[in-house]
Amino acid sequence: MEHMRRMLFLVLLAGIAGTGAELLLTSHTADVWQKLPVALLGAAVPIVVVVALNPARVTVAVMRGVMVLFMAAGALGMYLHYDSNAEFAVELDPALSGFALFAEALTRPTPPPLAPGTMIMLGLLGLVCCYRIDTRKGD
Repeated sequence: MEHMRRMLFLVLLAGIAGTGAELLLTSHTADVWQKLPVALLGAAVPIVVVVALNPARVTVAVMRGVMVLFMAAGALGMYLHYDSNAEFAVELDPALSGFALFAEALTRPTPPPLAPGTMIMLGLLGLVCCYRIDTRKGD
């Protein structure tokens, strides 16, 4: 089980690094809402490393909290991406409403409306990493 957990921690760190790099390379830093996932990803790296190497009750609790924040940021990002797309679609065609507007907003490529779901997936993966983790050796 511990070997599997170490591999999950490595996958989590790779996902955090890749997502952070993508956000930085695409200049996802225009306002505070765009900086939020970048900041969370950066803050998570040392926490994940500490928990992976020496899980103590406090650090595991902090990591779980950060992973919940990942999921909240992902949900917020999906809403913000969708809202931006819907607003743009209505500017192009003021007659759009209902399902037609919903479909248009979900299929617009920029900003990708479901991309923030990556933060949700990383948050869930982080929680899986902490599932039934032995904190006795780290206290």
